[in-house]
Amino acid sequence: MLCCPVCKSREIFPVAGGYMGQVYLCKNCKYRGSFVLEVDDDEKTEPENP
Repeated sequence: MLCCPVCKSREIFPVAGGYMGQVYLCKNCKYRGSFVLEVDDDEKTEPENP
């Protein structure tokens, strides 16, 4: 599962690719870039409180 590196939203989608590499767009915070977080489905995107 892909997550936005800025807001941790899962509403991030590829918008371009090819020669320059993949570019993603976050629908939540409008982040646009090639760096995204990849997490497992059962993994939480925010740390738990102890």
